[in-house]
Formats: sequence, structure tokens, C-alpha cells
Amino acid sequence: MIKHRLKFKPEFDWGRVAWSKPDSPRSPLCSYCQGALPEVPLMLWRENGSAMQLCDPCVENLVTSEVVGDGDGA
Repeated sequence: MIKHRLKFKPEFDWGRVAWSKPDSPRSPLCSYCQGALPEVPLMLWRENGSAMQLCDPCVENLVTSEVVGDGDGA
């Protein structure tokens, strides 16, 4: 099985991310551009329970993936 790791492109500005509070209900807006979210957005959580969620255009423009192994221990 091939494994992938998500990576944020260099132009991703972590200072623009609007992290939710750990106990907040989910927002209908992208944490980066404040645009509308798809039904199933990319979501990331911090250890304290705060979350960010990205719309499809932000994922397409700011996130990439890399192969990190083939699952065979290689």
C-alpha cells in the first residue's frame, strides 16, 4: 500500500488560519479564505482540540501530497 503525506505549499500563510475554539460548533466557512465549505472539507486538529477546515479551492491551491513509502517497510 502506498502512503501519502499532506504538505502545505510554501505560500500557505499559517497566520491567516482562523482556528476554532476546542468546544466550538463547526463553522460553515473555510478557515483560510472564509469561502463556503464542501460537504466534507479537509480538517486538521491541534492537540488542544482546536480545528481548521479548508475548502476545495484552498486545498487545490495550497496543499500537495508526497509518497512516503510503499508500505513494505522500504
